[in-house]
Amino acid sequence: MPELPEVQTVVDGINKKVKGKKILDIWTDYESPYFCGKENIKDPKYFSFFKKSFAGKKILKAQRRAKNILIFTDSDFVVLIHLKMTGHLLYGKYFWNKKEKIWEPDGGFAEGKSAKEKSPLQNTFNRFIHLIFKLDDEKFLALSDMRKFAKICLIKKENLDKYLEKTGPEILPKDFSAKNLKERLFLQKNGKIKSVLMNPEIVAGIGNIYSDEILFSSKIHPESIISKIPEKKFSEILKNSKKILEKSLKVGGDSMSDFRNIEGKRGDFQNFHKAYKKEGEKCSLKNCSGIIEKKLIGGRVGRFCKKHQILYK
Repeated sequence: MPELPEVQTVVDGINKKVKGKKILDIWTDYESPYFCGKENIKDPKYFSFFKKSFAGKKILKAQRRAKNILIFTDSDFVVLIHLKMTGHLLYGKYFWNKKEKIWEPDGGFAEGKSAKEKSPLQNTFNRFIHLIFKLDDEKFLALSDMRKFAKICLIKKENLDKYLEKTGPEILPKDFSAKNLKERLFLQKNGKIKSVLMNPEIVAGIGNIYSDEILFSSKIHPESIISKIPEKKFSEILKNSKKILEKSLKVGGDSMSDFRNIEGKRGDFQNFHKAYKKEGEKCSLKNCSGIIEKKLIGGRVGRFCKKHQILYK
C-alpha cells in the first residue's frame, strides 16, 4: 500500500502536470453491489452525483493528508482518493479500445518480451484503468487499480477537517518534536511499537515498509512495548523517521510492489531497503552478524534483525 512518500509523490505530480486543467468528463467501471448506498463512486448512483459535481470544474491544487490524496477544484467539494493496495494515478493521452473494452495509452500497451515501450504508461502493469478524468489539454488523469480496492469520494470543503479529525499528526514538519512523538505513541503505551507506528490515528502516513526501516535503523525490535522503550530512543525514532521518509521522497517513493508515479515510472526506494522484504539475508548493519527474520506482528508481517534490534518489554 502506498505510504507517505508515495502519496506525496503523486500529489507533487498532480500539482506539476494537472493543476489548472479543466475536467471535461469522467468515466468509471467501478461498480459493486457491496457499495450501494455508500458514499463511494463504486455505487452507480453516487458516481452520477460525483460526475455531475465535477464535470466542467477546474483542478486548483492537490494536497496530501496522511495517505489520502485531496484534489481541490472550483466547486464546493474536494475529491478524496485513497489508493489502498494497488492504486496509482497516471497522466497522459488515452483512447478507448472498443474491441478489448479497455482504456489504453497513446501507442497502446507494449505486450510481449520483445515489445518496446516508448512511454512508461505503455507498461502492461498500468493497464488496470478503472477511473478516467478527461481534461481540457486532450490528456487524461487515469486511475489504474488492479485489485479495485481504491476509495474515491467527495467531501464538502467545509467538512474536510471534521472528516480527517481522527487522523494523527504529520511527522515530517520541523515543529514535530521527539516529545510530540512520545506523547502520541504513549496514547497506546502498552502497544507494540511497530503496530502503534502504523496506526494512522497516532501518526500519519507510516505503513509496513517504513515502520520496518525506521525500527531497523533505530535498533528497536518491532515487538517492543512503548512504555518500556528508553527515553532517548524516541529522538532516534523521530530522526530516523524523517531521514528515511525524506530519502524515499527524494528518490520517488518505493516501487517494490505496485506503486508508480503519474508518468507511470517506478520509484527507487526499494533499492535502499535494509529490512523490508530482506528476510533470510545477512543484516547490513556494520559489524552485525544477524540474519533478517520475519514475524506476524499485530496482523502485519514485520522484518527485523533480533541481533541488534533490542526487545524492550
